[in-house]
Amino acid sequence: MTDRQTPSTADSQRRKFVTATGAVSTGALFGGHAPALLAQSKAPLKIGVLNSFSKVFAALAQGNLNGMNLYFDQIGGSIAGRKIELVREDDEINPQVGLTKMKKLVESDKVDLVTGVQASNVALALVEYVRQSKAFFLCSGGGVSSLSYVNVPTLFRCTLNGWQVLHPFGDWMAKNGVRETIATASDFAGGRETVDDFRRGFTQAGGRVIKEIYPPLGTNDFSAYLADLRSSNPPSVFSFYAGSDAVRFVKQYAEYGLKSRTKLYASGFMVESDVLPSQGRDALGIISSLHYADTLDNPENKKFVAEYRAKYKDYPSVYAEHGYVAARCIHESLTAIDGNTQDKERMRAAMLAMRFNAPRGPFRMNPITQSPIQNVYIREVAEINGRIANKVLATVPDVREPDTRPT
Repeated sequence: MTDRQTPSTADSQRRKFVTATGAVSTGALFGGHAPALLAQSKAPLKIGVLNSFSKVFAALAQGNLNGMNLYFDQIGGSIAGRKIELVREDDEINPQVGLTKMKKLVESDKVDLVTGVQASNVALALVEYVRQSKAFFLCSGGGVSSLSYVNVPTLFRCTLNGWQVLHPFGDWMAKNGVRETIATASDFAGGRETVDDFRRGFTQAGGRVIKEIYPPLGTNDFSAYLADLRSSNPPSVFSFYAGSDAVRFVKQYAEYGLKSRTKLYASGFMVESDVLPSQGRDALGIISSLHYADTLDNPENKKFVAEYRAKYKDYPSVYAEHGYVAARCIHESLTAIDGNTQDKERMRAAMLAMRFNAPRGPFRMNPITQSPIQNVYIREVAEINGRIANKVLATVPDVREPDTRPT
């Protein structure tokens, strides 16, 4: 496998399903005009990797790429006889930059498909271009809920719809004695939708959000916002920050004396293994929800964690697991169609046919929203064998987002 700037084979039953599905009219994608069936190409498989490799999300994007590279290395760097070539671009967390880079990957680099995009505002900015160009895009980042309802046949997501982890978490909090909270998150599309998804689950179960606070993305000093929290004296705080923002918020929350007086709940991204070492003991006791924890006790996760640690000398974050699963989705689906990325309808059918056990647990795609159906875990930051990590308190199995946008 090469990076410019830079295990499993699909079974025969899935091959038969995809072949049969691919034979159906491709009108949904091509206006009734099916492309000519092409023989399997042995040209390199060019995968565009578009992500936020700079600024506040840089570590998240690098973890995603690490997980992807780990999986591709495990399968020998090729799929269906095509050598994998990664073409990497930085979206700078800027929607316009992301759109420009997406067009470059598709039109100039002529990649077979694109994956990545951590920032939800960037992912949303790509939707219309993907719709018009029919480029194949597997989002391995942004969890913004509205991405599930754009109805673009060639747009899939292998991570999550934020509703999946936040609505059940709000419900769990309310049913476990939390009646009121203040919600705070970074002021961008992903932050505001995170609060929206949490609020729906929390209020439907009888809870009440007293106030919402949105500091700008990339805030260095949270003192003004923490002073507001302290003066409001809520019984709990629900929060969502990621990357370096998550480190600063958690540490400053403790420094302001809030940790000892107001229980902190969070989106799981805020207390993942990419930030926990920097947050240190200030993160202990934070309860969160997510579809992954590196402490999950299943064979796939044990293998993933061991091999990731051996290669990168670190524990994998959820972002690394996202990249690993994205690579497996690409491998599984393209193997099933003999690597023919020209046929977008069969690629789509192959993505929908996938079923496998990921490090996060059982994984399959929702055929309506083209996002995963998967487990969600309620977790608490604790000291485990001398390491600060997330221990699982409860499992919400097989969570499927609503087939239509929640109101």
